[in-house]
Amino acid sequence: DNDVAQLNTTYYSNLNIRLSISFDQRASWAVRKDCPQLAAAANKWHEVNMTSPAYTASMKRYFEIGKAVPHSPILSLREGKISLYDDLFKKYAPEINWDWRLLASLAYTESNFDSTAVSWAGAKGLMQLMPATARAMGVPEGKEQNPEENIKAAVKYIGATVKSFSKIPQEERINFVLASYNSGIGHVLDAMALAEKYGKNKYVWRDNVENFILLKSNEEYFTDPVCKNGYFRGIETYNFVRDITSRFEQYKKKIRIRD
Repeated sequence: DNDVAQLNTTYYSNLNIRLSISFDQRASWAVRKDCPQLAAAANKWHEVNMTSPAYTASMKRYFEIGKAVPHSPILSLREGKISLYDDLFKKYAPEINWDWRLLASLAYTESNFDSTAVSWAGAKGLMQLMPATARAMGVPEGKEQNPEENIKAAVKYIGATVKSFSKIPQEERINFVLASYNSGIGHVLDAMALAEKYGKNKYVWRDNVENFILLKSNEEYFTDPVCKNGYFRGIETYNFVRDITSRFEQYKKKIRIRD
């Protein structure tokens, strides 16, 4: 089936599916002859949805955006280089008082250090900024995938997010900022409110607030009055924070900061 072949090419770059092995197969709706209204509704649904932004985004997500990892998390262990963009990470990380290796770990999770990356939702560049966010952070139109503009804007966005968690100690605050970068700050605030309600420390991420971001996919929790932002599939944010912080620890062991 062409759909299966096309989906697999996003995982295996060595596959070539350009050779036609049959004529195009037709697909049709099957309805009873005495149900013309159902047939008309199905045709209308198909006509509307095949040209909708949601359909286009889904097609990109599942059939066009490659799933294979194109780059190693470390460019050269011998030279102490994480990526081609280390100088930019070193340049802008001090603006938010971050270790540049943490910023690099975030970039790897977001784009695998691919400055041309575009997500299924339209996020662009090394730091996967949505066009509206990039514009709000001062990125000139058309420069969203420029490595320096992208990193500079991401750092500015992170800096703004940090202010929302000013009561949390720096080392712990990083987890909340990373979570917000992935989910949006509203869902993190909801998880903090749930943690407080159920007797957990709302200023500690690991094994506290992270557990409640997971529970936001459960109706009992996302309909709780303390939640202001509704349903959220928290497993992605949970894994996002753990992935970045775990790689950061590896970077600290393998990539030394040089004077």
